[in-house]
Amino acid sequence: MALLIRNGRVLTMDNRLGDLDPADVLVEDGAIAAVGPRLDAPGAEVLDASGMIVTPGFVDTHRHVWQTQLRTAAADWSLFDYFARMRSVYGSFYEAEDAYLGNHVGALEALSAGITTIVDHCHIINSPAHADRAIAGLRDAGIRGVFCYGFFPNPTQHPFAMTLDPGWRRDDARRVRREHFADPAGTLKLGVAPSEVEAMPIETIRGEIELARELGALRISCHVAMGAYDRGRRIVAQLAGDGLLAEDVLLVHGSSLTDEELDAVARAGAGISATPETELQMGMGHPVTARALARGVPTSLGIDIVSNYSGDMFAQMRLQLQAERGRVHGGRTAPPREVGLRTRRVLELATRDGARVAGLGDVAGSLTPGRQADVVLTRADGVHMVPAVDPVAALVLYANAADVDTVLVGGRVVKRGGRLVGVDWPGLAERLVRSSERVRAGFATVPLAEIESLAASLML
Repeated sequence: MALLIRNGRVLTMDNRLGDLDPADVLVEDGAIAAVGPRLDAPGAEVLDASGMIVTPGFVDTHRHVWQTQLRTAAADWSLFDYFARMRSVYGSFYEAEDAYLGNHVGALEALSAGITTIVDHCHIINSPAHADRAIAGLRDAGIRGVFCYGFFPNPTQHPFAMTLDPGWRRDDARRVRREHFADPAGTLKLGVAPSEVEAMPIETIRGEIELARELGALRISCHVAMGAYDRGRRIVAQLAGDGLLAEDVLLVHGSSLTDEELDAVARAGAGISATPETELQMGMGHPVTARALARGVPTSLGIDIVSNYSGDMFAQMRLQLQAERGRVHGGRTAPPREVGLRTRRVLELATRDGARVAGLGDVAGSLTPGRQADVVLTRADGVHMVPAVDPVAALVLYANAADVDTVLVGGRVVKRGGRLVGVDWPGLAERLVRSSERVRAGFATVPLAEIESLAASLML
């Protein structure tokens, strides 16, 4: 059945179509069929978007979705704390069902906040069952995205004996490709997350990237160049020199990338995901966004971890915008006449550019006819939004996840009237709390001081 979104303030994020106010969006067979004023669609279901801002869904190009049941745990952590505690302890206590719950509720959180596409850098693959259930969590939520199979092995003994050998995960990734990603038309695509390229020999990196390409991975997601934690290996320069950089490589963070490395990334067509909140909090340097854009690098925004802040794109757009403006102002000696980065450019990063970086630029990211109907209706009638004179500024600087009224993924309504459709939230919440309690109880049993000492020998 066709669906007509009627009488909204439409931000198409397509430069040829522009902004239309008021306008309608017609959805047929899961795709955008037409955008324009007063569309005629007899028999279509009508969604009244009066007083709402209509946009394509947000695209989150980097999130560790599995950490959903550990909300607030990392609120005051540095990257060292995160490695020593989350990656080296908490993750080891996750059972397969914990991975399902983290991914399922995390994907629902994203959808509720208007994020319709996500790149899940999933390094909670403690067993083949963990991989299966993590994938199921995303699929059951109905989100679009790229599931990046993580080769990083979480320690299973405490204090840990750290190894970066992915072992059985190589063969399991092949199994996952066969069993879960045989349908090229599926909403969820396969990606790969190598075992921390900054910590591995280049020969190992090469082998994992070659395996990812053997699997047909849509994206190869790599943490790189993390500010104060950068040991000067210039991994991205090495990848470029070895001919390993290509459009399928998604570089995450990258605050300490050199200009020469950024130029190499641009030449290769590879993309960057900046995650402003973790980068500023955890000592990973100032977000590379503006530098990357200036050198022609495809650039996007990611949430990263909800274990230390909220999982919505509104907060990341706002923080990215003002952090960059603050950086520019800090280098000036005279009062500024221009503020630098603009609100519309940040909204593009969160939608159209994010889809491109995720490898889904021909599917999502704009309300272009023929694209999949990933659509968000955001209310603009709240006490904090009226009058929304500039709808772009309203989204970037005023709106929050609670303003998201309706969300479609591939034309299917997953949120309506401010509520997720078909979700037993009280039941899910109870299961998530039980999972969190069990994992945190395991964490409390380990010799944390010894683990942090071992982690310091690897990181500091």
